[in-house]
Amino acid sequence: MKTISRILSLTITKEYYRQNAIFIFAIMMVSFGFLRAEEHKTIIKSALNLPLLLVLIFIGWALHVLKVILFCLRMFESKNNEFLYNIRLFSPLKRYIALGLMQFSLLQLTILYSFWMIKIGIEQNKIIETSSIIGFNFLSIIAGIIIYEYRIKHPNVVRASPKRIQNLLSRFRTPPYLFFIRYLFAKQPVLLLISKLFTCLILIGVCCLYPTDLYDERLLAIGGLIAAAGHTVFCQQFFNYENKFLSFNRNLPLSLQQRILGYFLTYSLILIPEFIVILRNLPDGVSYLFAFQLIIFVLSMIFLNHHTQYINGISADIYLQRLFFAGILFLFLIMFKIPVFLISIINFSLAIFIFQKNYYESQSSLFK
Repeated sequence: MKTISRILSLTITKEYYRQNAIFIFAIMMVSFGFLRAEEHKTIIKSALNLPLLLVLIFIGWALHVLKVILFCLRMFESKNNEFLYNIRLFSPLKRYIALGLMQFSLLQLTILYSFWMIKIGIEQNKIIETSSIIGFNFLSIIAGIIIYEYRIKHPNVVRASPKRIQNLLSRFRTPPYLFFIRYLFAKQPVLLLISKLFTCLILIGVCCLYPTDLYDERLLAIGGLIAAAGHTVFCQQFFNYENKFLSFNRNLPLSLQQRILGYFLTYSLILIPEFIVILRNLPDGVSYLFAFQLIIFVLSMIFLNHHTQYINGISADIYLQRLFFAGILFLFLIMFKIPVFLISIINFSLAIFIFQKNYYESQSSLFK
């Protein structure tokens, strides 16, 4: 069993935390760097006393479970990890335990937080609520074991393509700036849904938290920073999609301005849900001018994140390390009250400079 657990840890668990380092860092900064222990206790006690709030927490956890399961399935289906199917040569009991431990390690952030909720629930004699939290954690691990076991035993599953959707989309002429968005809807709908739900819930959360204490606009800027970090996966997917399906694009007679405008329109459309959330949930006392600056700030960070991938010679590890430290830098700039609009101008300028210098020489070596 130790052998299986070590193999799964090195190939899946380690890779998951490597690819989601920025996402986890942002969550930890908001959860334990910005919120105090008393505020966490207030949230937990409210969830234990309000069934609707507890259900919303369960929905958030369920989306995290779905994100983890989909990631693991992609890792199992990767050609580089075909050796993982040999795990079925071990006894079923050893497989179940190893898969359960892997699922626990991938969900440990939410599970460990739920232990705190269980402790407070026991102290307040909330038997039903505490039991439901325990049951949810148990089902999350069991669901992972069942799905992974099925994938190990059925490695060559042929998926039916969504022909109706493809036939419907084929009737419309797609402008270039919608190519990647159409690809997301056709090939990565679950990824699109989960990422959009996460970023929108983060923005709703900071907007609702804003009037509860003596916060200022920096709280909203930190929420924008987390939302931008949540779009890292789209930047990676866009870069890989472009190199796989649009490699001929470099030979087209398009000016730098046309290419930059295309990326700008694509990411602006991707961010429409976040734009709507910010405008609809804008706290009292915050001007629409700052809301506009916040939207541009989020767009500029995503824009810079995308264009840094054109720099050759950057491995996935180095890229994520730079992304991690860039996130810390942005956090410090926000905390020192540097205007977000000024940061946005610098981000766009850097992105255009990097793109102009590296686009034609860039290679698709990143994230392979």
